[in-house]
Amino acid sequence: MNRKTRAAPPLSMDETRDAQMFEPLKVAPAYKVLSDTILRKILSGALRSGTQLPTEQELCDQFAVNRSTVREGIRVLEQTGYLRREGGKRLVISRPTQKDVGDQLERAMILDEVTFLELWEAALILEPQLAVLAARNLRTEDRQALEKNLELTAAAVARGDPLVALDLEFHALIARATRNRALQLFHEALLRVFYPAFSAVMSKVTPAGQRLLKAHQEIFVAMKEKDFDRTSLWMSKHQRDFKRGFELAALEIERPISRSVNWNTWDTNI
Repeated sequence: MNRKTRAAPPLSMDETRDAQMFEPLKVAPAYKVLSDTILRKILSGALRSGTQLPTEQELCDQFAVNRSTVREGIRVLEQTGYLRREGGKRLVISRPTQKDVGDQLERAMILDEVTFLELWEAALILEPQLAVLAARNLRTEDRQALEKNLELTAAAVARGDPLVALDLEFHALIARATRNRALQLFHEALLRVFYPAFSAVMSKVTPAGQRLLKAHQEIFVAMKEKDFDRTSLWMSKHQRDFKRGFELAALEIERPISRSVNWNTWDTNI
């Protein structure tokens, strides 16, 4: 005996929505597709640094888009350092500088609300190793640049002048002396958002300047003497001293970082 199967009742609108199998397509804006396409050719090596791009009108024709789309896509690539203008007109492929990469990493850390404590923990791991590698690879020009920095720092401490720029330069010089571009790129972003906070410490902790100078001098001497253990030890002390200064100044080390320095007035690409 055949039994008739009872048909299921139709789904309500709410049930139909809940049972939806696919999500709506998310299509990237045309300018983003354009900039990503050019960027892929740059990263693949198909477009090398110094290569001229077609004119805006030629790009409009090749991509079959309007001029505003081309201009917005170009703006994205210019902001990230992959394009530059020669003579104010022709677009040329370029290699992002440490500053360009630092800008991007800095923005990412700010948007992700990375805290000063997290940055300090990163610096405590990174800075001693940077100093040791710099000591291994130290050249005459590195020693001279660090000696000059220490002379200027000593004079600034004696006058009671701000030390933030000189502190940044000291650490940037050490990073450069490593001859390791990967470490330098990461260190660039760290410099931008972490060490400027020392200005707040300096304004509230009176002996901070003298302690900074002493630490820098000891690090430099250890580097010159190729004493890697002492180099690491003093750089670690220097980082821990920074945290103590932060606490003595009653600053919130667990608050998110922010862009607090005008980087147009100081260049870490030294």
